[in-house]
Amino acid sequence: MLVYFIGTGGSEGIPAHLCTCPTCNEARRFGFAQRKPSTLAIITKNKKAVLFDVGTDIRDLLNVPLEAIFLTHWHHDHIYGLYKLRWMARETELYAPEGQADALILNDPKNLRPKILKPFESVELDTLRITALRLNHGVETLGYLIEEDGKSVALLYDTKGLPGETREFLEERTPLRLAIVDATYPPGFSDPYHNNVDEAAEMGLSLAERTVLSHISHKNLPFLELVEYVRKRWENRVLVAYDGMVFYV
Repeated sequence: MLVYFIGTGGSEGIPAHLCTCPTCNEARRFGFAQRKPSTLAIITKNKKAVLFDVGTDIRDLLNVPLEAIFLTHWHHDHIYGLYKLRWMARETELYAPEGQADALILNDPKNLRPKILKPFESVELDTLRITALRLNHGVETLGYLIEEDGKSVALLYDTKGLPGETREFLEERTPLRLAIVDATYPPGFSDPYHNNVDEAAEMGLSLAERTVLSHISHKNLPFLELVEYVRKRWENRVLVAYDGMVFYV
């Protein structure tokens, strides 16, 4: 499978409007340091596309029929693109947790077909098996284990660490090929709902051969500084995601 990182930022994106912090100023100088809110696509070996979160308008970035859309949770930075995508000219299933569901999407979904997904339920799509995982966040939030031909990818944001049942479930399947982990904040920063870089990297390394850090806030280190920090500490076992990145699993 191919993992296509369409958006790798937190809710504000990078640069945040009118912000003059070092991270936002760097992103204005270097386009590769800019980040849209979190949006990820999996492309199967049969060239089918499955979308995870829709934090931005994807129509110019992934203009293909979708096998399905999965939401981690209903915070607006993860569903913004749905408001336009629901007008697409094909019925598409939308899998999501029940908690704090968006009233507009549920009551007027247009061509979306919302379905509630519970933790540890699995869905078979094309060559993929996708299993929902419980995460630690301020609202009900799901991570996902995505499997194809014995290879596995864990998508783990938004979260602060992992619930015990989720860690046990993933540890029974280690080593995963790839863990994509919430790394919202810089090293040393403590938040009850999101990981910092060190927490995210250690979580991923405990589960997978490679870890990719995503869901990165403008409060984090500037892109070039963050890449240098990660490379020096974990070499090529941990990577920093960027918009447009493609990872082959």
